[in-house]
Amino acid sequence: MRGSIGMLAMEWLMAPSTVAKAADAGLPDDANAAYAVGRLGVLGDCPVDNVVAAAHFWEPEKMRQMVADGRARTSPNAGAAVYARICQEWGDDHLRDFEGVGRLGELCARVVESARPHGAPTFVGWRDQPLPDPGGGRTFQLCQTMRELRFGRHCVAVEASGVSPLEAILSGPSGEWNAAFFGWPEPYPDLSGLADAREEIEALTDRLHAPDFSVLSDTERGELRELAKAARVHAAEATGGSR
Repeated sequence: MRGSIGMLAMEWLMAPSTVAKAADAGLPDDANAAYAVGRLGVLGDCPVDNVVAAAHFWEPEKMRQMVADGRARTSPNAGAAVYARICQEWGDDHLRDFEGVGRLGELCARVVESARPHGAPTFVGWRDQPLPDPGGGRTFQLCQTMRELRFGRHCVAVEASGVSPLEAILSGPSGEWNAAFFGWPEPYPDLSGLADAREEIEALTDRLHAPDFSVLSDTERGELRELAKAARVHAAEATGGSR
């Protein structure tokens, strides 16, 4: 699921079209500020450190500035609504002709509706965003919500392991590039000895996430897995064909 729904739902957040649409809708031109009041706007008008905590991997001062810049332009609730609409439009563009779009949406909805909210604040915020009628937009917004669910489980796993957010980033596949992206300044410590800890974090994430799928039968879990993989392939082809 990490490699299918996770990657499927990440692309739209990074897409230049998302930044452009957000700016056209009144969000900041700066992508980071728009992100802070868009993707994370689902947390509502909460204390800034609640956003820092929920975002988890961003350098705290960097995220505080992103939130301040975003909120100077628009409210979190308004920003969240803009991002939800952009998410739906991305789904309409990329999953409209996907044969399994309805069934994928049905299965995701069951997981989303039954999953425990504990330790997953961005999941709760996205879960509570209004959904459009059945179709590509609805299914993709549910995929985005599913991504936030696993993200919450992963954050809990990182905390439980005793590994800091920066250490978790540096021990991951993109290492120092990701650390710079999330606002952490150099020099970075040598974390070559954290490989085993990183594997344990991923395994714990899977164990924490597995009960979220208990609402589905074995057959339905297999169906969801295959549909998620196929949807990612379909969306990638749609992206290639539209640019």
